[in-house]
This record gives sequence, structure tokens and C-alpha cells, in this order.
Amino acid sequence: MPAKTLPSGLPLTRKKYTPAFKAECVRQVAAGARQTDVARAQGLSPALLGRWQRQALAEAVPSRAERDEIKRLRAELKRVEQERDILKKVVTSACLTRRLSQPPQS
Repeated sequence: MPAKTLPSGLPLTRKKYTPAFKAECVRQVAAGARQTDVARAQGLSPALLGRWQRQALAEAVPSRAERDEIKRLRAELKRVEQERDILKKVVTSACLTRRLSQPPQS
């Protein structure tokens, strides 16, 4: 398949956009700007900007493995917090018992 060329004979090259540029365009749309307005201002096709939005959304949604890990970590956090609360009560109770068992200092 021959390479595509412009009428002037120069080869047609694809533009490459940095991840930061793509993220900024997607952020503008997420902040409330219209997709067509952002695309026009940046010299993009709205379809390309829409593709970047879908890719950003797919990357933002956690995978099954990530969701499972989050669930496991939340359960572990809850268990550790309960252990901490129990230990707090034990220490408080021990300190209170010790104070009550000591004779008053004069």
C-alpha cells in the first residue's frame, strides 16, 4: 500500500499528542466545556477528543483485581481499627484501675 501524500507531494504524517495535552483536553470537557468547543479550540476532531475521553474513563475505572484488593484492604483496615479500639479500652481500663487502687497522695 503506497504512503498517503498531500497534493504537493509531501508525505502525510500523523500528529502525535502528548499524554499531558490529551489529559488537559479531557479535563476541560469534564469541567463542563463542550466537547466540540474544546476540539475546535485545539484543532482536533470531536471524534478524536471523544476517543480520548473514553480511554481516560477506561483507565479511571478500577479493574476486577483492583476492586478485589480495595475490598480486602478495607476489611483489613476495619479489623485493625477494631483491634486499636479494643486496646485503647484495655489501656484506659488498666490506668483507671491502677489509679483507684493506689492510695491518695498527700
